[in-house]
Amino acid sequence: MLRLRVYIAAAALMMSLGPGAFAAQQPGAAPTAVPPPRAPHGQVERELQRLRATLKLTDDQVAIIRPILETRNQELKDLRANAAMPQGEARAKAAAIRRAARRQIEHTLTPEQRERQKEIRRRGLRATEEGE
Repeated sequence: MLRLRVYIAAAALMMSLGPGAFAAQQPGAAPTAVPPPRAPHGQVERELQRLRATLKLTDDQVAIIRPILETRNQELKDLRANAAMPQGEARAKAAAIRRAARRQIEHTLTPEQRERQKEIRRRGLRATEEGE
């Protein structure tokens, strides 16, 4: 009986690791590429880079906007983890979180940057509407 449990545990482990985990590598073949682990705030950094490029943000503005984005993302993550909340309510809450973050960010922008952001958003909405 103990031997059967060991076999079952070993089979479960092998299945969880996937079929390639125990495959022998071909001689001369390049090792399979494993993507580097993502930085914990990779999404925030990508968004900051995009905003910096499109709106020409200063370093001071980036320092103010980074925690806003991090807080927004954490709140959205917490919201997704709450499976008890009805889907419609969760969507409304997510929209409110995004809207609040956008308003906070707009307060750090110059009037020219705000206009540029509005134009980018308008073009994005039109592109989405045309694609549908």
